[in-house]
Amino acid sequence: MTSRLTFAVLAVALTPACGRAAAPPASAAASAKTATEGAPAPAAPTETTGAAAPVLNANGVPKAVGPVATVNGRDIQADRFNAEFERLVGRSTKVPADRLRRIAQNVLNRLIEQELREQAIRNENITLTEAEFEDAWKDFTARFRKGDGRFDEAALAAELERSHTSMESMREQIRQQRLGAKLVQKLGKVEVSEADAKAYYDNNPSAWLEAASRDLRPILIRVPPDASPDLRQKAEQRAEEVSAALKKGQDFEQVAKQFTDGPLPPLHLTRASAEPELEPVAFQLKVGEVSKPIKTRWGFYVLRLIEKNEERTRPYSEVRDEIRTQLTTRRGYTEERRILVELRKKAEVVEKLPF
Repeated sequence: MTSRLTFAVLAVALTPACGRAAAPPASAAASAKTATEGAPAPAAPTETTGAAAPVLNANGVPKAVGPVATVNGRDIQADRFNAEFERLVGRSTKVPADRLRRIAQNVLNRLIEQELREQAIRNENITLTEAEFEDAWKDFTARFRKGDGRFDEAALAAELERSHTSMESMREQIRQQRLGAKLVQKLGKVEVSEADAKAYYDNNPSAWLEAASRDLRPILIRVPPDASPDLRQKAEQRAEEVSAALKKGQDFEQVAKQFTDGPLPPLHLTRASAEPELEPVAFQLKVGEVSKPIKTRWGFYVLRLIEKNEERTRPYSEVRDEIRTQLTTRRGYTEERRILVELRKKAEVVEKLPF
């Protein structure tokens, strides 16, 4: 169970107060003159003798300086806050000042919660074995696998670039997420009873309705979008050869390798699938039957039907584990929020954002 631990990206605009000191009363000025008579006259104030100019973010907003909060004696440094600001706002200067203040408070709250969580993990002596981390990392990277099961490094790199983070930072985020999940398991109440799961099943009947579908093996003779009529005709002829070879009983894998780069992953089509050219043909085939060439925007498909699945309601025995996982995840999130609220009530927190 993976807790939803988010690393929010937020911002603040810091506007330093400035102004001139009030002139001293006449009597005070006279006394000062008497006391300093004969001493060198002080240098006249200049633009360069005032306070140092603030360091600005990329969008021209002054950066926070020093700790932005202290949680149980531990400082949250400004660089963490400023980094979140840069990632969220970038170079935009169109965010109203009142919204920037709300954003600043949100980022501060999230940084405080993150610190409270990390302190609780240490106080509860919660650790993560390398095996547990590797399992968490596999869960995360599973989304970057291609249809054939191979790992898609380019997709992961694109995700890291989109989120403006490094591989090392992402791995640390995953580690903290799993540690946070273990904290919730220890301090929270996330167990789901059999009665809870069965009640959820009974109260959500539409969730278990499974639409009619067809499972197929496809072979695709690709045709470029700008292909000439002659090239398109030749592709259709090859697709007809594929269909004829399969109908004669030739091995599917061998035919796919003979006419293409190899077989594609299986297709699972429903009446609502985003393949309008394939769906009508697929639902007319009998199990084991091979289709004629089907013209699509990608080229010409030839399909073999593997399995017919009619509309049905999935029984409780089939979805029981799925329900328990879903409810456990939901309760984990609720319990995490409760735990953080309790930790903050007991903590000594000093907010130091100058806005």
